[in-house]
Amino acid sequence: MKRVTVEDVPSWSYRGLEAFLYIPAMIAALLGLGTALAFVFGFGGGSTAGAAGGAGATGVGTPGGEVAALIGGIAAVWLLGLLLGLASAVAIPLFLYFDAGKIASQNLDWEPNRGLYAVGGFFLSGLVVWHYLYRRHQHVVDWVGSQAWWYLALIGVAIGALAAVGSAIGPGLLFLGFVGLPLFAIGVYKDATYARLNSDWRPNPVNHFLAAFFTGLFAFPAVFYFGYYVYKRHAHLGLL
Repeated sequence: MKRVTVEDVPSWSYRGLEAFLYIPAMIAALLGLGTALAFVFGFGGGSTAGAAGGAGATGVGTPGGEVAALIGGIAAVWLLGLLLGLASAVAIPLFLYFDAGKIASQNLDWEPNRGLYAVGGFFLSGLVVWHYLYRRHQHVVDWVGSQAWWYLALIGVAIGALAAVGSAIGPGLLFLGFVGLPLFAIGVYKDATYARLNSDWRPNPVNHFLAAFFTGLFAFPAVFYFGYYVYKRHAHLGLL
């Protein structure tokens, strides 16, 4: 099979698809951060302010005001998600159509049907993007110039684990762990891309992104998965 890199197939559409791959992790981080702040400054801080009696006259810092702020914050994130969903309904089919056309023009074992992918991207955008990028990585080697991405993943999984432990102090801290989710998932994705390019290990970056994303939702499974990933990386690339 002919070895092709992203330098042979330059495509802004491919980078657009990668951006949509990252978006769910970003939204989860925003929701987690907003919920954690509501617990820390709202449900806890609001009652304290009410007991002191200093904020009651103005309504600022009262429990009702904090709940309203929480609802407003969540609504804002959901509105952002809705807008991104509408944008994806247009952008993803276009990205798939143009990128699949470029891939099909190469002498590869895989010739994606761009019309079929475009239609699939409209109705099942997330699943089709995962499948398409998985197949693309199997045939087109991406370029990542640094091996430091796994450190970003380490920071992300550490945030999740520390937040889970800290939830014993306050339940709101558990949601703070979602802030580390995009760091973990994107760090693993980029590092797997680097490993695929620079070693005899051939991890598919999309597989590892999804593994990091779904285990990262539950903190401790992410620790076990990342331990496996680091073991494989050390065996083929080392860690420094």
